[in-house]
Amino acid sequence: MRDRLRAETRAAHEALDAEFADMLQPGAENLYARFLLTNRAGHAALEPALLASPLAQMRDGAWQVDGRLDALEADCTALRLPAWSGPAFAVQTPNLFEALGMAYVLEGSRLGAGFLLKALRRQAPGADRPVHYLEASSDPEPFRRLLAFMNAQSPSTDEADSTIEAANRTFRHFRALAEGARTRMTIS
Repeated sequence: MRDRLRAETRAAHEALDAEFADMLQPGAENLYARFLLTNRAGHAALEPALLASPLAQMRDGAWQVDGRLDALEADCTALRLPAWSGPAFAVQTPNLFEALGMAYVLEGSRLGAGFLLKALRRQAPGADRPVHYLEASSDPEPFRRLLAFMNAQSPSTDEADSTIEAANRTFRHFRALAEGARTRMTIS
């Protein structure tokens, strides 16, 4: 399932990544702030939906809340960013396969977070950008655990399609949040 998810969400994933491609460049502090606002709104929308899903009830810990939203709150507070939540996510009580697609996006972002944290530390040791979220997100183990759980499933074609659509919907939601955060920061 991972190969299919990666292939069929590539365009949406790359479009989201492009929104923040330059955020570690000198003078791009506002873009980094928008990244934090976007992720705070995204986690605030998705974590409750995932908690309401069968995925959160799995005994093997395939997905669980791990403090990233709190880390985002700390970073946003440190930068005195405005309170903003963005629109609700379209699916509030996902089935297992929708939840897998949503969690794939949230947990997959850990790989990028680890890269960003290392790059930021190399670029500007001791820089004043808060990195609680990147630190909380840089452990790849929860993503590996999710992938192992996904690989143990035997979804029907419709269930696999549902997972992929939910992942694409999640990427699109984050892109909409990025645009909303841009607007929110402009009027603040």
